[in-house]
This record gives sequence, structure tokens and C-alpha cells, in this order.
Amino acid sequence: MADKDSVEKYLENNPQVAKEYFDKKLRAEVLSAAFTDNLEIKDPASFKDVTLIQEAALIFDMVKELQTATNMEKSMHKVLQRICLLVNADRCSYYVCRSRNGIPELATMLFNVTPTSKFEQNLVDPNSEIVFPTDMGIVGFTAHSKKLQNVPDVKKVS
Repeated sequence: MADKDSVEKYLENNPQVAKEYFDKKLRAEVLSAAFTDNLEIKDPASFKDVTLIQEAALIFDMVKELQTATNMEKSMHKVLQRICLLVNADRCSYYVCRSRNGIPELATMLFNVTPTSKFEQNLVDPNSEIVFPTDMGIVGFTAHSKKLQNVPDVKKVS
């Protein structure tokens, strides 16, 4: 490790290093661009920093949404939309676990949630919900094993 005096001497002799660092890390345009929808990043080195700021903003938005939950289904819809963006998924769904007549099952609450979908489109009517026993299918296996699943193509994986 370099000591404080050698770092100060290096920065005094090479002021462009500090200027490049602070321009990339703390430039107001980069921070403000991270919170707008249309990003125009001129410096490709700052793209990773902007992406981290956007992800942090999405996670913070999810936490705020869950804190002020008046309608839990609507809050979960927003959370699923943010998760779709964070994990780059094409869609997400939300299932509730319940038991009827002593048989555990999963029922759809929110189905086919995309980052741009509307809450009313994704909310499943109780008369047309999809119900899975917990010992059947990908969803049942996920609920039973309590482990995440990533199935790229459901037609190829049995």
C-alpha cells in the first residue's frame, strides 16, 4: 500500500487522474441520467456506475412500496415489475400457497407480470385461477424444494 504522502505527491504531479476519477464517479449528469428513463451515456466506462445507481433506485422503490402497502396485490405487482427489470426476465408470476381439504396447493394471484403490464390485466380472477398441487410441475417443485429455478426452455426440460 502507498502511504498518504506518496499518493498526494502523485496526484499533485498528475492532476488529470483525479479529474478523470471525479468526472466519472461524481458528475451530476451521470447521477441525474440514472434516474431518467432515456439514458444517453457518452462515456462507456460510466455505464456500469449508472446501472448500479439504477438498480439501487429500483430496490429502494420496492422497499418504499412494501412499506406503504395499502393493497398488497398492487404492491406485489410493482415489486414483480421491478424484479423483472433487475433479473432481466420476460415475465414473472405470483402464487399463493394455501390448503384446501388438507391438500397443499398453489394458486395464481398475479400472472404474466411484465415491466410494462397493467395491474388489472395481471390480477387473476378467483373463478379463473390456476391451481397446482405442490407435488406437480415446475411451480410445485419450486414451492416444495424452496429453491429458485431457471428453466430456459420448458419444452426441453421435463
